[in-house]
Amino acid sequence: MNSYILAIDTSCDDSSAAVVRGNEVFSNVIATQSHAQFGGVFPTVAKQEHLKNTRPVAIQALEEAGITAADLAAVAVTQGPGLAPSLEVGIKVAKELCAEFNLPLIAVNHIEGHALSPLAAAKGESSELLHGLEFPILSIVVSGGHTDFILIEKIGLYKRLGFTVDDAAGEALDKFGRLVGLAYPAGAMIEQLAAQGNPRAYAFPIPMTLSGNFNVSFAGLKTSVKTLVEKMTATAPLANQEILDLCASFQFAVFRAITYKLQKIQARYHFSKIFLGGGVASNMTLRTMILEATGVPLFVPYSKKLCVDNAAMIGLVAGWKLERGEVLKTVEEIEHVQRLPDLKIDQIP
Repeated sequence: MNSYILAIDTSCDDSSAAVVRGNEVFSNVIATQSHAQFGGVFPTVAKQEHLKNTRPVAIQALEEAGITAADLAAVAVTQGPGLAPSLEVGIKVAKELCAEFNLPLIAVNHIEGHALSPLAAAKGESSELLHGLEFPILSIVVSGGHTDFILIEKIGLYKRLGFTVDDAAGEALDKFGRLVGLAYPAGAMIEQLAAQGNPRAYAFPIPMTLSGNFNVSFAGLKTSVKTLVEKMTATAPLANQEILDLCASFQFAVFRAITYKLQKIQARYHFSKIFLGGGVASNMTLRTMILEATGVPLFVPYSKKLCVDNAAMIGLVAGWKLERGEVLKTVEEIEHVQRLPDLKIDQIP
């Protein structure tokens, strides 16, 4: 039986398609949208761009992988979570491809993709992690839309231990970026500027230290830095060094909130490995702080392209679902698949 999977992800503002076999990524095409002029993702614009880009990137993914539709075992698509208008387009295109190529459909949870993304391997390589993989494993998903602590009891079985109760970490960084005049998305620029600043220059509070759970919140941090910046700019614009120090201090505070709860989780749960996924997973300071806080081996995706929203991680998850027979074969089953914008990690479609 063929085991190549054509995967599609349109969960937010990037149209992506990939070809994956097992955990081996043969292609991973991403058409990036620009929403800088809006200061955030504009759903209507995102949908229109997906309508224009999704099918072309799917065809490109096949071409780059060097295969045809005849080699495919299934089409996989993100069902949720994500922006509803964006998800709708990906599901529509996936259904059309299933009908055109006479293939089954595999619906995938976007967060499961991020959670397992460190298990992906480049074409021609294999993931050493898959040999003797021991559970449970703690996966941390840190992105523009999610900040989740997930206990992987086995592949396909997850327990969400904690999550953000308001903005995600990436979203908080983007909002801070706007506050100090950085372009959207701001995460990469903040990391670059923070490397030149003093993370101890400004002390921001660690939120929810007395909550009694593993959830995080960044609303208080945003309020604190907003109040401080307003005070600092009351008589003059921010000086260059002040911006560098603010970037370093705010980034440290966001990541300290994550590692604080991570240490609380470590005190209660046993795990021998930590997986880190999501767009913010590419931040080297976050990786260092997690290692220093836990002393547990940390594993991240082999490429930064696997950290951002991408279809390769969707194909990775779909491979295991294919092995378990979790595919939709009939026209009625496939047509029944609808977007689930608020889907949680423990609600696998």
